Amino acid sequence: ERVVARLFAIEQPLPGARKAIRAAADAITPDTRAGDFAQAMMDLGSRICTPRAPACDACPLAGDCAARGHDPERLPVKAPKKAKPVRQGRAFWIERKGHVWLVQRAPEGMLGGMRALPDDNWSARADGTGAPPVEGAWHEAGTVRHTFTHFTIELAVLRLDGGAGEMAGPGEWWPLDRLDQAGLPTLFAKAARLAEAARERRRD
Repeated sequence: ERVVARLFAIEQPLPGARKAIRAAADAITPDTRAGDFAQAMMDLGSRICTPRAPACDACPLAGDCAARGHDPERLPVKAPKKAKPVRQGRAFWIERKGHVWLVQRAPEGMLGGMRALPDDNWSARADGTGAPPVEGAWHEAGTVRHTFTHFTIELAVLRLDGGAGEMAGPGEWWPLDRLDQAGLPTLFAKAARLAEAARERRRD
């Protein structure tokens, strides 16, 4: 693929260029010993026509190469990487008497079954739209950003000052001095650090 793309200076980006590359390869493949020819082209690609710093002076096809002297390393042209979508969400830090309220995420979906801060039901496919778990005087502590394989999440962290009443839904009050043992996934560990830093700033 690389050798043929350079030999014929095929500028079309992959994967769309593969049809033109196959047609060009077919045009130069001999009727006899086609397998040997294909192997020779693969050897040429691995030893001489390498992705970077190709040894053009040692290439037996140099005289016929349309890309030689015209930055052959840029060929074949790769398609630009698709930008990852950015999702918006909120995480809620509820602190009371040296404990923070943690929930266990649903078994299916992102970070399934792990302990976490309550959030607004963001997902890989959509921004969060859920309400805070309790009413109260919520204050923004800041925003954390975390990149997963297929998307990035920008998670606003909200703190509830003044404690909370009876909590609805399953969860547990986790001791702050053992928060490092809660097994929070990286995203929520970042959110926890941000919330704790905001608490210390308010004390100052």
